[in-house]
Amino acid sequence: MILDYVDSTRSFVLRVPRSDADEIRTLMTEHGLDFSQPASTPSTAVLFTREPFAAASFFRYATPYAYAQLKGIVDEIEKSQAPGSNLHIKCPPDQELWPFQKANIEYALGRTNVLVGDQPGLGKTPTAICFANEIGAKRVLVLCPANIRLQWVRRIREWTTMSWPYHIHPILTSRHGVHPSAQWTVVSYDLARTPAIGRALAAGTYDLLILDEAHYLKESTSGRTRAVFGGGKNREFEPLAQRAGYTMALTGTPLPNRPREAYTLARGLCFDAIDWMSEDDFKERFNPSLRREIITPTGERKFYIDERSGRHFELQNRLRNYFMCRHMKREVMTQLKMPVYDIVHAEEDSLVKQALEAESLLDIDPENLEGADAEALGHVAVVRRMMGIALAPQAAEYVKMLVEGGEEKVVLFAWHIEVLNILQEKLAKYGVLRVDGSTSPKKKEALVERFIKEPEQHVMLGNIQSMGTGTDGLQLVSSHAVIAEASWTPGENIQCFDRLDRGGQTRTVQGDIIVAPGSFSEKVLASALRKNQVIDKALDRRM
Repeated sequence: MILDYVDSTRSFVLRVPRSDADEIRTLMTEHGLDFSQPASTPSTAVLFTREPFAAASFFRYATPYAYAQLKGIVDEIEKSQAPGSNLHIKCPPDQELWPFQKANIEYALGRTNVLVGDQPGLGKTPTAICFANEIGAKRVLVLCPANIRLQWVRRIREWTTMSWPYHIHPILTSRHGVHPSAQWTVVSYDLARTPAIGRALAAGTYDLLILDEAHYLKESTSGRTRAVFGGGKNREFEPLAQRAGYTMALTGTPLPNRPREAYTLARGLCFDAIDWMSEDDFKERFNPSLRREIITPTGERKFYIDERSGRHFELQNRLRNYFMCRHMKREVMTQLKMPVYDIVHAEEDSLVKQALEAESLLDIDPENLEGADAEALGHVAVVRRMMGIALAPQAAEYVKMLVEGGEEKVVLFAWHIEVLNILQEKLAKYGVLRVDGSTSPKKKEALVERFIKEPEQHVMLGNIQSMGTGTDGLQLVSSHAVIAEASWTPGENIQCFDRLDRGGQTRTVQGDIIVAPGSFSEKVLASALRKNQVIDKALDRRM
């Protein structure tokens, strides 16, 4: 394989042995390269592109002249994944950053807006606080999910180098209001988008805006996204990003499900990274889809979205060149052992059989629900809840087996309140601590602390969203997580296991997902594996 550059056509030309038809097809579909019939020979296929971000993936095969055209892009990509930095970064005397965290800050210092996309468990919060230290920020606004606001307050106290006295103001309810002179303001996305809080926040100016769990902003039309980046009509206050000198977004899952979900962050943080594309143009280039029709065995016409993806490597190169640094957990924390994931098939008892029959009556493909009408989605919600309730007794028995078999601490996730209730009741004698949507951030922290310190508390039970994001400390005492009913969003299941698979873990993490054979969940998990392969190409895979 040889990459060259042709001045007359301003094209990068890649020559590949023609014997490998599969590789040529991959280069065309996933990299967006075109095939030149006139230039190709029986032994060599000639592919070409005028897009340097597509060509940059092949810099290792470049001639010196072609490499010279790509060097600027390649250098920035290498900085975005650098394992360390020689910079001295300001942090308290009793704290120390990991080398890759310093590299993230060095990368960020060369930009106004940045996305730190390190995998979950790699300490993005200290990175952001030390970035604030390094730029000498005097006022910082932190937007985050509601359940981790107090966790942010604790981390700020641990990592800031601001001179005392300084004031950290967490806005826990709208009654708390916005403190006009607080050095640190911590507020949830949902409160920040309300007119009263949003207007008060927008009245101030900030040296740094931190957007934690920034994938919350993946939908361009949502209220929380418009509060941060603008858009829509009849705006009640100026977008918060325009009130800050720097913006640092943090998320371990920049693409929760598919490449098109990167659009809003790319547009908000660095629009030129995607050549000022419209959302439709972005989807067409990196995540094309078609609306297809099928005829059911009963003769009924149904439609579904056939979602494809392409140009993964070009998208990754654009993001890394302009505004995203990202590290893989096992490349920078080699002491962590690879987690072990397992699908645990439930027995088809009467409850599970009823749930499977209800699923079969829906006659839908759970992998292609986008575009489904409200009635269909309502039916899906009913059978998901039905299946969760059917699996709950078996999930409880499975966890009981683990605890009685010597597993001292098990972290258990579920989705529906009814399922959490069943699990809590059946496992009560083993000591169950519970986190769900009604748990305040302060109480959540206290429950995690109890789970760590109290030997008699064997099960930490939580809702996938409430406990699956922004929860730290569980890894200090547990290495076994069980999902009693899986989320249909693959990133959420991964986030659950990442509560244990993170810095501070000393053992191999075991993650179990309980499903009924042939169920929608089993099919969705298979689909999730394929989606994760696409996300890997768009964010992490290297040529």
